Amino acid sequence: MGKRRTTPIRATIGAAALAAGTALLAVPAMAQAGTGSAGSASAPASVLVHLPADQAAHAGAANEWWYVVGHLQSHGHLFGYEVQLIAQTNALGGSPTPPETEIAITDQTTGQYYTHTSFYDPSQTSFSTTTLDESEPTASLSGPMNAMHLHATMPAGTIDVTLDALGPVLYNYGTGLMPYLGGSSYYYSLPSAATTGTLVENGQSYPVTGQSWVDHQWGSWDWSTLQKYTWMSFQLSDGDRVDLFDSFTSGTENSFATVLHPDGTEQVVAVDPLAPGTSDFWTSPNTGQRFGTQWQVHIPSLNASLIVRAYPQQQEILDAGGIFEGASAVAGSYRGHLVVGQAYVEQIGNWQP
Repeated sequence: MGKRRTTPIRATIGAAALAAGTALLAVPAMAQAGTGSAGSASAPASVLVHLPADQAAHAGAANEWWYVVGHLQSHGHLFGYEVQLIAQTNALGGSPTPPETEIAITDQTTGQYYTHTSFYDPSQTSFSTTTLDESEPTASLSGPMNAMHLHATMPAGTIDVTLDALGPVLYNYGTGLMPYLGGSSYYYSLPSAATTGTLVENGQSYPVTGQSWVDHQWGSWDWSTLQKYTWMSFQLSDGDRVDLFDSFTSGTENSFATVLHPDGTEQVVAVDPLAPGTSDFWTSPNTGQRFGTQWQVHIPSLNASLIVRAYPQQQEILDAGGIFEGASAVAGSYRGHLVVGQAYVEQIGNWQP
């Protein structure tokens, strides 16, 4: 969502802020006065998502998943990770796909990336409709919002962490319900989940700490109308959290973001189209898909001019023709001051310069 070719801001913010090794930055956990744990905050009356009840699965939803990404460290060793539990996704033409897990570990210190995707018969899975207790053979997510347990395993490693959702909840589109691809999507985020636990990479175990971003999305929409999109999550050093969508439908690029402030207030803002400022393209040797790995993001109403960079470039989930899931860093000018932060970027579709 935000672009336009403007004067490069790298020199202003300092090269170190965008260097490969700085994807994990000092980002506050949003435990400011009055925010507390996400589970203890009361939502505005206009919000259409109800927590903790809506942490559970929703019977009859055509599409539903739980998506967790994060930045972790262990004695200076930096990791990104992604775990997605998919109960159901109606594929193009309306045919439902089986339950699925997508798991990835990004070793940002060595530049290595590991991923594994699995599909299951519904009899192998369990999706509770009464509480957060969702389980597939290679991944599970359960527990209250201040002590969610996430476990995921793949051939290259294991993720076993506890997530404490600090700060306010981000209700996407301001209400937690947004129009989407000819239908609608319920969508909330826990964007400041303090994370502790263990990550195993190729047999080596690391005690890790850091911060994660938890998404839960469900509803009914028409995937066939989507050509490609970029999604970004920002955890900024001033405490703001940003959930950004940039999508192409019918040849038109549409961009917006939901911005959550530390006091729990939200703004839904327009973002300049991302495509013109997407650069550092990488072509996957596995799928042939072409993805950007650096972006200029401009949000006029927030006087924001940001650079987002993924490291390493090769962060592709091998599913649906290739999905980019990139641990990233963000830095630049935002609301009149300089910020740095952690980011994750998802891209679907073939991106061209």
